[in-house]
Amino acid sequence: MQMTLARVLEHPSLAPARPLLRTGTHGLTRPVRWIHSSEVIDIAPLLRGGELLLTGGTALAAAAPEEQRRYIRDLAAHAVAGVAIEAGPHGLGLPAPLLEEAEALDFPVVELRRVVPFVAVAEAVNSALVNASVTRLRDAGELTHRLSGILADGGGVREVLEELVRHTGTAAVLFDRAGAVIASRSPDETGQGPDETGQIPDAPGPLGSVGVHITVRGAHIATLVLYPATAAAEPDEEALQLAQERAAEALQLALLRSRPPSARDFAAAELVRLAASGTTPARIRQLGPAVGFEADAPVLGLAARAVTGAPDLTRLDGVLRRHGLTAVAVPAPLELHALVSLRDRRRAALARAEVLHGLREWNAGRDVTVTVGPVLPSLAGAPASLGAAVECLELRSAGAPVGLVVDATEWSIERLVAGDDARAAVGQLVQEQLGMVLALREQQRRPLLATLEAYFATGCNKTRTAAELHLQRQSLYARLERAFDVLGGDPTGTPRALPLHLALRLYRRLD
Repeated sequence: MQMTLARVLEHPSLAPARPLLRTGTHGLTRPVRWIHSSEVIDIAPLLRGGELLLTGGTALAAAAPEEQRRYIRDLAAHAVAGVAIEAGPHGLGLPAPLLEEAEALDFPVVELRRVVPFVAVAEAVNSALVNASVTRLRDAGELTHRLSGILADGGGVREVLEELVRHTGTAAVLFDRAGAVIASRSPDETGQGPDETGQIPDAPGPLGSVGVHITVRGAHIATLVLYPATAAAEPDEEALQLAQERAAEALQLALLRSRPPSARDFAAAELVRLAASGTTPARIRQLGPAVGFEADAPVLGLAARAVTGAPDLTRLDGVLRRHGLTAVAVPAPLELHALVSLRDRRRAALARAEVLHGLREWNAGRDVTVTVGPVLPSLAGAPASLGAAVECLELRSAGAPVGLVVDATEWSIERLVAGDDARAAVGQLVQEQLGMVLALREQQRRPLLATLEAYFATGCNKTRTAAELHLQRQSLYARLERAFDVLGGDPTGTPRALPLHLALRLYRRLD
């Protein structure tokens, strides 16, 4: 059984603390991967996601309001399951700014109304989590053994799916690269199973389910999708992921017998791999015709990464095919790279804008981050476009919220400091523009930097800046006046505005 946040709060080791969920009601069903305790405010970058964080709250109570808000934002960005804060024996409550930020992000904050030993809680719950993981691994091993027997006896895709459905109790659909259904099975074939398109009535579509790519030498040939909503009992997501990984290995072998990849599939995967590795344009141009890419057609690169499961290539491929030929590769289980050879040179930039719009509709509410590189005038630009998307994906992976579609051209400034060769020049720019602010004590420096960043990010709009920072207008005016005094005057509308804005954007990455 999966350990959700609700179950952890009911655990005998934590229940004596009388935990009270203050924000993030929808987070009660979040799976908890581990229990961790810390009083460090900047703990988020050290977490992997899925943790319930226990803290005494002393450092938080002493922090500035903006630090309390940032604490919650950072935890939410790193996919932490929630934070449980000791309110103390006198019932002093939790800081209002912290709760306001958590409410806005729907992030679970739990108030512990009595003191409990965090070490004992962590030992008890983490032991239960480890035991559950061992059980899942044993069950997955048994599934692998049964699937191997099916293949040895000459079984194919349908037999593998039937065994997977028996093991998981969920419906399963195997899609080909174009999104057509290869085969499907459900626990009760007479009940609400997948229809001819792979959809299940009254259940989430493939994007909201558990999926895994099936690849051969990097070429994507199929996508296996499980539908947890069809299970009779509450699904265990970790167990489902293990089962689908083992089934994907068996399906790969079964598909090689019945539906081996085409030469075009292998050429497309190789083209994308070469572009991602920064291969010379001449080699890219040579391979392009094997995929159907014209050498002088505009090209667009993109990259995607999922937090759990796999990005649904069937639906993504449909979004991209509206604008031209596609080539896709899967370099890692949770990641994909793609190139699009656009049809219309005259409308290439507009087509890219339409791709961004379509991807945002596709990705609404999902746990996938997609980055889209610039459109470049010929196939020779594929390494530059895909490289920008991959580079931007790495920047976004460092604590960014999930479920986003990001225009890599909007992150060009941050990408300037991705290489070590630019750090010296960038460091000099930051010191020239922000040296006096950075020299302040931390409790003075942090709010001034946050205010300046928000001010320039909103186009110097004070009303929007106040809303972004959750400040009253007079408080914002006071902060801006203090910041401008330190900088030597208001830079708004002067030649100083551009380098100052650049320095603020670069400082975070450099730091």
